[in-house]
Amino acid sequence: MSSSRAVGIDLGTTFSAIAHVNKHGVPEILHNAEGDRITPSVVLFEGDEVIVGNYAKQSAVVYPEQVVEFIKRFVGDPDFSFEYRGESYSPERISSFVLAKLKHDAELRLGHRIDQAVITVPAYFNDHQRQATLKAGEMAGLQVLKLINEPTAAAFAYGLNNNAGKKRLLVFDLGGGTFDVTICEIDHKDITVIATNGDHQLGGKDWDDTLIRYAANSFEEKHGMDPLEDLAAYHDLRQKCVSAKISLTRRPKVNLFYDYKGKIMRLQVTRETFEDLTGGLMRRCQLLTDEALEEANLQREDIDTVLLAGGSTRMPMVRAMLKSRFERAPATDINPDECVALGAALTAALESARLSGEKSDIDIRTHDVTSHSLGMVVFRQGADNALHNSRIISKNTRIPCEQTRDEYVTTHDGQTTMDLWLVQGENEDPLECNVLGRFEFYGVPSRPAGESRLAVTYRYNANGIVEVEAMDLRSGQTLAHRLAAGHVTLEDLSKNRIPMQIVLIMDCSGSMYGQSVDDAKVAAHAFVKRSLQPGRQIALVAFPGGVMAPPTSDPRRLSQAIDALTPIGSTPMAAGLKNARDLLRPRAGVQRVFVIMTDGHPDNPEDVSAEVHRIRSSGGRIVTVGVGPQVQQTYLQSLASSKSDVHFCSDSVELQGTFINLATELAQS
Repeated sequence: MSSSRAVGIDLGTTFSAIAHVNKHGVPEILHNAEGDRITPSVVLFEGDEVIVGNYAKQSAVVYPEQVVEFIKRFVGDPDFSFEYRGESYSPERISSFVLAKLKHDAELRLGHRIDQAVITVPAYFNDHQRQATLKAGEMAGLQVLKLINEPTAAAFAYGLNNNAGKKRLLVFDLGGGTFDVTICEIDHKDITVIATNGDHQLGGKDWDDTLIRYAANSFEEKHGMDPLEDLAAYHDLRQKCVSAKISLTRRPKVNLFYDYKGKIMRLQVTRETFEDLTGGLMRRCQLLTDEALEEANLQREDIDTVLLAGGSTRMPMVRAMLKSRFERAPATDINPDECVALGAALTAALESARLSGEKSDIDIRTHDVTSHSLGMVVFRQGADNALHNSRIISKNTRIPCEQTRDEYVTTHDGQTTMDLWLVQGENEDPLECNVLGRFEFYGVPSRPAGESRLAVTYRYNANGIVEVEAMDLRSGQTLAHRLAAGHVTLEDLSKNRIPMQIVLIMDCSGSMYGQSVDDAKVAAHAFVKRSLQPGRQIALVAFPGGVMAPPTSDPRRLSQAIDALTPIGSTPMAAGLKNARDLLRPRAGVQRVFVIMTDGHPDNPEDVSAEVHRIRSSGGRIVTVGVGPQVQQTYLQSLASSKSDVHFCSDSVELQGTFINLATELAQS
C-alpha cells in the first residue's frame, strides 16, 4: 500500500531510529547502512564531508572540536550554533543531517524514495522546539506529515496489540536527553491522552554526566589533574563512563580503567554507588510522575499498565522505582528503544493514507493534549503593578483546540497595528514561562481611537504548534501578523527598560523673543536632566530652525542644542513635526514621544493636522504644551494623543514645573 512510503522517525538526543509499516500492515524498524537498528545522533565534520552515526561517535575522542553530540537539547535555541571552517551551523541544520542519514539509509533498504515522515518530539517540547523540528525535517528533504509526542507514539505501538478492552496506561519515557511522563486511556481502538508532564533537560545524559564528574574527581584526588579540562580526554572519559553505566544494568559492579597524561586510574563503581550519586535525578522523575497523576486526577492504583520508552529506562533503578510506586512491574512486551519509532510509523501510515484519500488498514485513533498552557501577557494594576500570565488555553487540553477573545480595541486615532506578547507555561509570572514572542497584527483599518475592535483566536494545531489569528470585527477582515523584530525582551518590559525616543519640538517664532525663549530653555534643560536614563534618547527640533540635535543620550550635546535656540520669524509647526517624524521612525519595541511646545497658533494648521495624523497612526504619542494667552487651547487638544497629554502654562514657573512633571511621568511610563 502507498502509505508504506511514509516513515516514522524517532529523532533522539543520543540515538535515532526510523521505521515503516510493511505490506502486511506491521510496523518494523529499518536497519541503517551499517546494519544497526538505531543510529547515534552524532555528527562529524571532516573536511568537506558531514558524517553521521557510529563513526562520528567514535571520532569524538580524536576530533572533539569537529563532533556535535546531544544537539536535540539545543533545538529551538536561536543563540546556539556550531562553528566549523568559518561556517555556522544551527541546531536545526545539524538535526537535518541526522534525519538525512536516516532517510538515505531507509531508501537503500526499501529500494524507493522517501518523501514523507512523521517525526516524534518530547511531549514537553515547547513551540520554538516543535517549529525547529519541523524545519529540520524540511531541510532534510522531508514533508513532515505530523509531529507526534514520543510517549503518545509509544502508546500507539503498545495499543496496536493491546486493544481488547479499556485500560489506563502510564508511559514513562526516559531517553538520552529528555524525560516525559504521559497518562492515557486505551479504549479498544481509541488512545486518549489525559495528562502529560516532563522536562526536556533531563535524560540519560545527566546520569552519564554525574558518573563522569565522579570519575574525574576521583582521578584528580589521586593524581592532582582534572581530565575534564582537556576536550579529548573528556570524550574518552565519557565513553568509558557510558560503557560502565550500561554494564551496571546487568552487573552489580564494574571496574572503570582510565589513563590521562600517563597517569592511570582503576575505579570500582558499584550499582549502589551509582544509584546514590544519581538519586536526585531519579527523584525528579518521580516528582514529575506524581504531578502528572495529580493533573489527571488519578491515584497510582488507577494505572493498569506502566509502559517504558527510551533506552535509559533499562537502568534497574528506574524499574525498581516504578515497581515500588505502582506495585507492579512495568510492561516489557515492547522494546523501549524502538517503540517510539514504531508508533511514529503507524501514525505516518495513517497520515499518508488520509492525505492521499486512501483507506488505511490501521484502525487506531490517537487524541493528544497540550503540554503547556498558552497565555497572553497582561499588566495588572494593583499592589504590585506587575506583568501577569493570563492563561487562554490550559495545559492538557485536547488538540487541536482554539479560544477566541474579542476585547481588543485600538487606543489612538488612526492606529493600524496592534501587538501582544504570548508565553507558554503555568507560572503566574510570565518571566518564568517560555516566551514565544511579540506578535504584531497589521492592516487594522484607520479609525478614531476605540472604534476598531479585534477578535484574536489562539490555537494549538495537531502538531502542538501555536497559531494566532486576528479579525477586524467591523469589516470581517483577517489581519496579517508577524513576530515583531527588535531587541526588546519581556524582562525589559517588566523592569521598565523599554527603549524610548523623545523629541522636543520647540516653538522658535518671533513671539518667543526675550524672556519667553529663556524660560523655554530652562524648562528644556530640566526636562532633559530628568528624562535621560538607560535606553532613552532625546532629540531637539525647532520651528523655524530645523533639527538642532538628532536622537542622543549625550546630555552635553543636548545642552548645547538647547542653548542655541533662537526666535526667528513665523510658526511653521508642520515643518517641525515632519523633521521630528523623520528623526523618530517607527521601530519595533521603541516608544516614540513627540512633545510640542508653542506659545501661539501654527501658520499652516491643516498641514499640522496631517503630520499629527501620520505620527499617531504609526503609534507615536503626541504631548502638547501651550504657553501664554495666545495659545488656541481647543486646537492643541485636537493634536494631543489623549486628554492627559495636553498642558497649558501661564508663566515661566508653571512651564518649568510642567516639563519636570512630564519628565517624571515618562520615566515611570
